[in-house]
Amino acid sequence: MAEPAPTRDDAGVRLRNDASGYGTVTKTLHWVTVAALAVQLAIGYLLDDGGGGRGRGRGPGDEPGRGRGRGGDTDEATDGDGLGALLDGDVDGLLVAHVALGTTIVVLALARLAWRRLTPLPPWAPGLTAGERRLAHGTELALYVSLLVMPATGVVLLLSGDDDLLWLHVTSHVVLFAALALHLGLVLKHQLVDRDRLLHRML
Repeated sequence: MAEPAPTRDDAGVRLRNDASGYGTVTKTLHWVTVAALAVQLAIGYLLDDGGGGRGRGRGPGDEPGRGRGRGGDTDEATDGDGLGALLDGDVDGLLVAHVALGTTIVVLALARLAWRRLTPLPPWAPGLTAGERRLAHGTELALYVSLLVMPATGVVLLLSGDDDLLWLHVTSHVVLFAALALHLGLVLKHQLVDRDRLLHRML
């Protein structure tokens, strides 16, 4: 009979989730995703504020499907698409970082889903009511969907040079921010009002 996979390494660090809480791998994936998402959103809005719709694969004059994913000279920006610009190196550092982070976030989300198949989640925190558990489950599902859809559609918008999926990209932003607000609200309520140290489960 196969031995169960160890939950701790040689140094006594709990790698996998168990009945006592989240393991180090789950916590690391969680906070790396948070950091990557925060930087990604900041870069995305910097690109939009920079003019020319650089963050949406749009050319000058807000004409969809004509730009290289950046602003700049009209003649130069209308003779190619986002993929050509990336291959030619005709993009700025922020845009390259935006694409790289978007790809990283998709990989992180998939890694988190795969890890959940390998190690069970710990029991619910005892302080959560039945309604709060349903809310936590729903917001988690919405976060996973938006973490996959938002970066993926963003990369497609940039590389394709048109706005066919812009509605889905924007919708995923709305879903993400709504889910984040509910998630953070629930955590802060338990941390500051109920004072049951819910946040410490992920630290």
